Amino acid sequence: MSGPADTSDAGAIRRRFPWVGCFDSGEDNLSSRYRDMMAEALRDREIVEAIDATWHRL
Repeated sequence: MSGPADTSDAGAIRRRFPWVGCFDSGEDNLSSRYRDMMAEALRDREIVEAIDATWHRL
C-alpha cells in the first residue's frame, strides 16, 4: 500500500506536474512565522483585554 510518503512514483509525479520540486517553499520558515504570529496575536489580545478591564472598572 502506498502512502503520501511513498516516493516510488516521484518520476511520474514530476512528469505530470513539472513544477514539483522547482522551488523552495520555505515551509519551515512559514510554519515558524505562523507560530510567531499566533503568539503575537495572543499577547495582543491579552493586552487589549487588560485595557478593556481597566476601562470598565473606572
